[in-house]
Amino acid sequence: MRKALNVKAIEAFKPKVKRYEVHDLLCPGFSVRVYPTGRKVFTVKYRYGPKQRRLPLGVFPRLALADARAQAMEALRQVDDGIDPSVQRRQLNMRVEAICADFIRQYARPRNRSWQEAERIIKREFVAAHGQQDIRKITRSDILNLMDAAVERGSAYQANRIHSHLRKLFNWCLERGIIDASPVLGTRAPTREQARDRVLDDSEIKAVLTASAAASGPYAPFVPLLLATGQRRGEVSKMRWSEVDFAAKIWVIPAELSKNGKPHVVPLSDYALRIIGEIPRWADCDFVFTTTGRTPIRSFSKGLRHIHAGSKTADWRFHDLRRTAASGMARLGIAPHVVEKVLNHISGTISGVAAVYNRYGYDAEKREALDAWGHYLDKLMMPESLAA
Repeated sequence: MRKALNVKAIEAFKPKVKRYEVHDLLCPGFSVRVYPTGRKVFTVKYRYGPKQRRLPLGVFPRLALADARAQAMEALRQVDDGIDPSVQRRQLNMRVEAICADFIRQYARPRNRSWQEAERIIKREFVAAHGQQDIRKITRSDILNLMDAAVERGSAYQANRIHSHLRKLFNWCLERGIIDASPVLGTRAPTREQARDRVLDDSEIKAVLTASAAASGPYAPFVPLLLATGQRRGEVSKMRWSEVDFAAKIWVIPAELSKNGKPHVVPLSDYALRIIGEIPRWADCDFVFTTTGRTPIRSFSKGLRHIHAGSKTADWRFHDLRRTAASGMARLGIAPHVVEKVLNHISGTISGVAAVYNRYGYDAEKREALDAWGHYLDKLMMPESLAA
């Protein structure tokens, strides 16, 4: 079928049992294919050498008719100039936005469990400023300006993260021949970081748990469960109901979420089970902590600010609750190697050759440790008359 294509005509094309095609009278080779599903796709057919080829252009109405016809004419001009438009399209898009998307998909996501954090930083700091620029044109000055801006707004550690993620990005580009030299080479992380040693004392723990009990939303149980289990923020926030066995009183963190790539069994104390049992479940949603019913919670900074304000405490992060739990168990006389097993540390008192041969899971000891810690938290929150 041939017709002078216009928007009204394309809108009027109805799907049939089989796919059919309407050729444009105004631009030879240009056509729209109508599929049984109702999908309408612009294409251009051309001959390059001995073969006839077809190039998909886009889907109507997301791609306007005028734009599709212009793309078809440009493709035919390329053929006249001895260029195969299909090959031309496959050539690498050198825009920062496109290269960063490839880096996340091909490198960061398969190798890094915290790839979403890398994606967030790269998009917010780098793509937002240089997304449409050719990545080969990025200079050392551009990189330094991004880090300096973070330092100036008081985010010195964030500047370090920017440096780290961009270094990996440009090293990946270098390996793939996208760039000839890395603009990050020769630059340093702007801030010297110190290992945190913040541990909440008992009065702060009590204040935080009291503020959490008074809060609403998923952070009300999230913060106490972080403290009760000693597990990582990303592991607790992505907890699923299907991972919790209430009868066996355990939570199994899957290998794909665990930092060492192995399933990690977390014994659940009565204190932890009580927290989980009070969390309302969303219909048809497996996530324990969610505000949408589709994804786990993510706005950690906002939740942390609310707990800081409600508890009148400061200068601690969610990860410090993990350290507080470890220190608390140590104060109760739990052996260091058992605490490390609770935390699922991949190094520590049992490391090197000993770690290779020592395959004992310490399940009973882990349960005793977390039960003792849960009992301590329970007692801490009791009125003084009952606690005595």
